[in-house]
Amino acid sequence: MIRWNTFARSAVFAAVAAAGWLPWALIVGPITGASRARALYLIVVLAAYIVGLSAATARASIVAVAVSGAALVLTFLARSNTELVFGLALLLSLARSCFLYRHNAARAVALEMALQLVGLLFARWLSAPTLVATSLALWGYMLVQSCFFLFAGAPAWRPGAADIDPFERAHRSALALLTRDT
Repeated sequence: MIRWNTFARSAVFAAVAAAGWLPWALIVGPITGASRARALYLIVVLAAYIVGLSAATARASIVAVAVSGAALVLTFLARSNTELVFGLALLLSLARSCFLYRHNAARAVALEMALQLVGLLFARWLSAPTLVATSLALWGYMLVQSCFFLFAGAPAWRPGAADIDPFERAHRSALALLTRDT
């Protein structure tokens, strides 16, 4: 399976997701209505993006299913497209920095807030009430999200990776050195 866990691959995903909006809108839009078609497409893109973010395919798939369920609930609770988009951005942040990549909490919050703010502002700047502008807004948002891999500097989640704080790791190392037979 193709992964988009680098800047370049994620940028390609952004372009493909943006290009997919036009046929989706033309096929699904008349059936469900334009607003519902947009919401469903954003959920599909979000789930596909999450699945491709991590090499741990099973974990990423579970996270994607959970996020998709939460996003479907969010579509019924959101009173506007703005609320929906903010909620989806929050779900992406949680999936990426809490479940797929390990970060210290302060750095994760700062990075995600910056990426979401810049991404949403760029998408807003590109948006207009046309299909092409919606596609451009999606591309702009996803392109900014690609920058996660430029700034993250954190390893991807690995099965069995122990979450030991640095002090505990140093303490264990020191004990191993002191108790070693020479």
